[in-house]
Amino acid sequence: MKLVIRADAPLTLRQLIEPLRRVGALSHEKQVEGVVLGKRVKELAQRYRVLCPRTDWEEEEAALMELAECYPIPLLSGDLLVQRLPVPTGLPFRFLELMTGWVMKESSAWGIETFSPHAMLWLREIGAVPLSQLGGHLQRIEYGQDVAVLVLDEEDQQSAVPIVREQKNHAEEHIDEGMLIMQVNLDDSSPEWLAYVMEQCLQAGANDVHFLPVTMKKSRPGTLLQVMCYQSEAEALKTILFTETTTFGIRSFPVDCHRLARRFVTVDTQWGEVVVKLGYHRGQRVQVAPEYAVCARLAEAAKIPLKQVYQQAISLAVEKSLVNFL
Repeated sequence: MKLVIRADAPLTLRQLIEPLRRVGALSHEKQVEGVVLGKRVKELAQRYRVLCPRTDWEEEEAALMELAECYPIPLLSGDLLVQRLPVPTGLPFRFLELMTGWVMKESSAWGIETFSPHAMLWLREIGAVPLSQLGGHLQRIEYGQDVAVLVLDEEDQQSAVPIVREQKNHAEEHIDEGMLIMQVNLDDSSPEWLAYVMEQCLQAGANDVHFLPVTMKKSRPGTLLQVMCYQSEAEALKTILFTETTTFGIRSFPVDCHRLARRFVTVDTQWGEVVVKLGYHRGQRVQVAPEYAVCARLAEAAKIPLKQVYQQAISLAVEKSLVNFL
């Protein structure tokens, strides 16, 4: 079962509570993880407060905590998906960053005060994913003010991995056909230059940057620089490769990238908190990866082996997380 949010006006959390309650998506018992999520969203929203002329900011915060307390985390009843989101014309740049990854439609029919940073942050933190078009059997619809929650029952959803293009939200497992690999051969670039090129490519949006040893003409040792990116970012990265390396040509070819669904949990080890990334394949947990930088900092502070922090973080994350979430 999947829940789909469809809005006819800028989405607010107050709109969502009643439809979600009527479809049975809200738990009757307080969810501890949900409370933690709600507090995190509340803190993240504060940086947008000065840009938001809303007179009902406190009402959105109250709705946030109500949803956080009773909405299961991660979703136990099915995935939460969102169709194209309406937004007011002329949103400030800082508000626009909240729309990253979503399909949106802009209209001058709504004022800036109708935009809710809380709603955008809550959708992101709870793991909602964009939906380009409906599919499956429509079981029921529950309405709110300018919003509807649709309950879909998909056939064979366990075996179907969605095929998408340039989906930057990785909360749902998918195969992204919008990727590109670019390659250049270099035999006259210093290691310092190459390190700088890597930093520039990653800052420009590259997903991966690799250096591989190769043998070039006249048996000269060289370096294969390989960059993977979204096709929409190819031109910007080509400019970096042409201006920051010595190459006279770039090879490129389209590739598919199969990404696992991702969830994050925070565990409390005896040395401190660690964020752990979980990977799910067809709904089953197959990867558990603690955040390296945090583990390294804790290990150094406690003067213990890094793997000791890793092992405890993994053990606690496995206990805390679901084996599957479909």
